[in-house]
Amino acid sequence: MRTVLITYVIIINLIGFFIMGIDKYKARHRRWRVPEKTLFLIALLFGSIGILIGMYVFHHKTRHLSFAIGIPAILVIQLLSISFLYSWNSRRMGSPSQAVQYELELIEELDPQTIQSFVSYENLTNSHLASGEIGDETAEAVTLFFQDFQYSIHNEQITGDEATVSVNITNIDMQSLAHDLCTEILRQSADPFPEQTTATTSDYYLLLRDTLASHSYESVVTTAYFHLRRENGDWVILADDTLENELVSGFISYMNDPYLLSASEVLSISLDGLRTMDANQWHEYLSAEDIFATYNTDYYQLIDEEFIRQLAEDFDYEILKCTEDGNKASAVIRVFSIDMTNVLTVYRQKLLAYAATSRSIRDDDVTFSNETARLLLESLQQNTETTSTDVELTFRNNGSSWIVYFDDAFTNAVMGDMESAIDAFNAVSRETHTEIILPGR
Repeated sequence: MRTVLITYVIIINLIGFFIMGIDKYKARHRRWRVPEKTLFLIALLFGSIGILIGMYVFHHKTRHLSFAIGIPAILVIQLLSISFLYSWNSRRMGSPSQAVQYELELIEELDPQTIQSFVSYENLTNSHLASGEIGDETAEAVTLFFQDFQYSIHNEQITGDEATVSVNITNIDMQSLAHDLCTEILRQSADPFPEQTTATTSDYYLLLRDTLASHSYESVVTTAYFHLRRENGDWVILADDTLENELVSGFISYMNDPYLLSASEVLSISLDGLRTMDANQWHEYLSAEDIFATYNTDYYQLIDEEFIRQLAEDFDYEILKCTEDGNKASAVIRVFSIDMTNVLTVYRQKLLAYAATSRSIRDDDVTFSNETARLLLESLQQNTETTSTDVELTFRNNGSSWIVYFDDAFTNAVMGDMESAIDAFNAVSRETHTEIILPGR
């Protein structure tokens, strides 16, 4: 605010000085003149110094009594007013409200280093962050964070050497910001294969900046209470976590709210992390190594690759129901994946056709293993069907956030309901009294 006022005074006086020069030029060339009331208006708007200097530099209107007396009189009145205001303000310097105003003006002027003294990012994220250099993204994040910041001192109460000052604080909607930021943090943590495992302070400021830049938020008015104590004649603000939180309109408490994100949102973010994985990531995630236990060195890698390729391509989900009960939650999700029942049905038919030939009798163990593995690969390659499996999940809130655990039933659904497919395969084989052995079973 102080910088704005100084800039204004400089500009208005420069305008007054140059207008006096322009009016003098027009007077010499008998052109349209600047109205005198305009010149007096500029003087009244604290441009009297510029007008007065212009009068004597350009020798203009110095013989007009209204200017020769009026402009210096305006200047004297303004100087007396400023002197009075400065004296009154100096007497207020020792008041609690003045101490609070001084601190809040630092935020309003958006000095990043000062703002960081109010906002501790370790508290905002409730995390143990690794050290890291704070670059330009920090200043950008802080500037965006306080983009709507305004304040008005509401009330001051003094009791002896202690005082309380209530202030109305205007900020962006910090609850919405905290929700969006927690969503991004969770989305990154849900990535099974993050680019780095240790987050730095700079990383979180970068994430805060990007979140603020990609969303728009309405302004919200909250109240902050400053508690002060008089020490050696000066009022000192008693800073604590509560005040720090109030200055950022509850942002810290929102960030630390374990229920800020609903159980359904956390589940969806976790599943989205799986949905975006490619075949290589699914291969690593499932620790795929001869999934069908063929024990066939010539084909098992090709079989694994084809199965994982289809799984990565077909995997999707739908949350059918999600309910919260205190710190517990349950959900029913529908998992879409490769149709293993169809794959094994086709495979069984191919095995039956192979078993009906004399070749199956003549083939040695190695050749038999290769052929059955090849038929399984062929069955996978010919598959175009997908299936859906409903799975019930239960999870808990550990006091920090909802923690989702994917159990064996979920893994089975991801793999195309493999258990039901194998049971159906074996059941049909028993009904036909055909001795067909699925590799590895």
